[in-house]
Amino acid sequence: MDHQPDMRDWSFAKRALAEIQQAKRKKWYSFWVQVELPDGKKHWYQLPKDVQYAMRQHEKKHRQDWFLIIKGALINVPVSAYDEQGNVALKTGVIRRAERRHQHTSDPAQISRSQFVQPRYSWWGISNQKEMIVYLQHDHNQGNREQIKRDVKIINRNWQRARWQAPCRLMLKYSLAVSCLVMLCSWSIVRGLLLVGGLIGLIFSLWLDWYLRPAA
Repeated sequence: MDHQPDMRDWSFAKRALAEIQQAKRKKWYSFWVQVELPDGKKHWYQLPKDVQYAMRQHEKKHRQDWFLIIKGALINVPVSAYDEQGNVALKTGVIRRAERRHQHTSDPAQISRSQFVQPRYSWWGISNQKEMIVYLQHDHNQGNREQIKRDVKIINRNWQRARWQAPCRLMLKYSLAVSCLVMLCSWSIVRGLLLVGGLIGLIFSLWLDWYLRPAA
């Protein structure tokens, strides 16, 4: 905890100087981001110096919504300590929150990497997935490159599951109900077509539910 000096016996000039210095310290801050990893765990990381500078420039132009440029972006973060050669295990996660904090760390394991990129989502998932993987893999060793590729694919699958799993299971129940009702009725061409459509919907729903299953 920071020690606050007792300024009651200080001269006016000394007290005024101390108050100015305290005010300057209060204005100083760093940008931090909360990153959700593919396994669902969330961790806070300080942005690196080059991104700090870029964020400050962006914040000057966008005082109210500065965080929108980075929220939802994919970013590489360390998940281990750096070794003597400067190597570290990396993972790719999604930025869920961004904050300005009067806090600074020099621990490289708590500082994100500079690469971050916003995904473009289509009706089915991330449309720029290949480009993102190539960008995020840049200048990393083979082990981290493979991990980044896996992470981006899991993040895409997680988005697909959140978007489509509930409608998929609703379609599954509807297709099953239609198929059962048609089978109980007397046969006709229309009922036969409904039965075929219901079975197709049932098969498709089962396949989609299997495809959207959580990764092992």
